[in-house]
This record gives sequence, C-alpha cells and structure tokens, in this order.
Amino acid sequence: MNKKIYIGAVCNRDVEVFDQIQKFFKVHYNNRFTIVSLLKKDYSFSTKHFKKKIKKYPISFLVVKLHSEPSNQVIYNAIRTYLPNIPRLNSLESVSTCESRNETFKFLEKTCKKIKIPKTYFSIKDAYEACSKGVGIIIKLDIHNAPHLSKDDRIIGIAKTPEQFLILIKNYEDTQLFFQEYLGKFDLVHKLYVIGKFSACINSYNRLRQHKLSQLELVHIRVPIDKHFKREVLRLGRKLRLSIFGVDFIITEDGTPFIVDLNDFPSFRNVPEALSLISDHIYNLFTSQQTIYKKPIKVKVN
Repeated sequence: MNKKIYIGAVCNRDVEVFDQIQKFFKVHYNNRFTIVSLLKKDYSFSTKHFKKKIKKYPISFLVVKLHSEPSNQVIYNAIRTYLPNIPRLNSLESVSTCESRNETFKFLEKTCKKIKIPKTYFSIKDAYEACSKGVGIIIKLDIHNAPHLSKDDRIIGIAKTPEQFLILIKNYEDTQLFFQEYLGKFDLVHKLYVIGKFSACINSYNRLRQHKLSQLELVHIRVPIDKHFKREVLRLGRKLRLSIFGVDFIITEDGTPFIVDLNDFPSFRNVPEALSLISDHIYNLFTSQQTIYKKPIKVKVN
C-alpha cells in the first residue's frame, strides 16, 4: 500500500487554490496526497509552530506562495534550516526575488539578454535625470504582492516632466519605489501563464486606462503567442528556477513584446483548467525520476 505523501504549504496568498487542489487530489489520486499548511490558522508564521508541524508530518514537497513582506526572511531562514533538502515547486531564491520589482528586473536585465524589458532605473537620481531628458517614467511601488493593496494602488503614476516626477515621489522613500521607462498607452496587456510545460496566453485590460468593464468584458480570451517569445519566457523560468509563474507583456507597434511584470505564482483565475494542471504538475514531479524521493526525508527537529 502506498504511503501518504505530505505536501507542505507555506502560503498566505490566494489560499483558496490549495483547498481546491486538496479536493482535487482526494478525487483523482485516491487521497494519497495531503496538503499541510505550515502557517498558523491566521496565516501568520511561527518558527515554533513550523517545527512542530514538520516533526509531525514527513514533508516530501514544499510550495511557497507569499505576500511580499519583510518578515518573510524569517520564513526563508526556517525553511533553509529545517527543510534544506525538500524539493520545491519554485525555488526560495526565485520567490524572494519576485517580491521586489527592482530585484526581478535586475535579474532579467543581467541574465535574460534576449528578452525585451522597458528601461529600468534603480534610483531616484537616475530616474529623475532620465525624466529631465524627456523620458516618460512610470512609477510603481517596489513591493510586488502587497497584502493590503490592490494592483491599481501599486501604480503611483506617470511622470512626463521633472516637476510631475517630484510631485509623485514626494511622500515615498527611495527604497519604496520602482521606476521604468513609460512605453505609452496600450489597451491590452497580454498575460502568459506557465505551469511546467503548459502555457496559455490571454488578453487583459490595461490598468492604466480607466475602463469600466464587467469581468466578462475584460476579454480574458486566449490568444496565440509567438513561438520564439514563448521559448525565451520558458528559458527565463528555468534560469529563475520557476516551475509555475506568469508574465505580463505588451506588444509595441513594430510587433516587439516587452515584459512589464513577472509573478512567481499568479492566481490563474482566468485559466479554467489551471487547477487540474497544477495538481497534475505536482503529481508528475513525484513520479518523475529526476525529482522523486523514494522515502520521505526525516527531519530532525530539536
């Protein structure tokens, strides 16, 4: 008889997806998999509680999906200390990198040379100088998945003059902000979702335009994607060690796709088959000879 496999979940973002995955496993995998939350009931983290849980359950796989908060470093340290060799859906390094827009785009700029991104400025000084030379600057909060802010609220504004720039940033510290060249108005922002080898591209509305549309009218419709761009995005995922992720991109008038956002584990609300695909992907990681652990790793917790 096969032993039960315990999947540890360190998740406080889109938590409903894990309830759905657990139900999916019960129906389709004979209840062999159990997802164990390693956070407290209120989704806060305690090292003591974490150690108690991993002592009780022989965790064989780990999923980390967190709001972007400074306190996450405590979580990362606990995982590295007490579950150092547990295979993960996305690497801790990639999850940590994606918390910050600045760190994400530094990585893309340095490592993914073939992918186009808007020019990014990593200080107020550099962004202000560019704006003074006539470059439009879009200003966002650096924090990516802020727990108490909508996606709209994370965009501070667009500065087309130095005067506008100074007004927009006056209530913020340098470390709070993210600056990119503003490429212009786009009615559509394309979203490419990746689950292992599966990918799907949909259209979405541009949050910088004040559309008053219903959920249906937000056109989340599947669209074809350039094979070369798709290949480069999948390569990006491998470099960041992301198994599940999403990118937002726009297409300029000459047909060039520019990545404007990257998420280590998007909600997938607009990909109806995502639930089964994520579940199957986790299952396949266990059955693959490259990643399977024949026995659960016994964790010694003092």
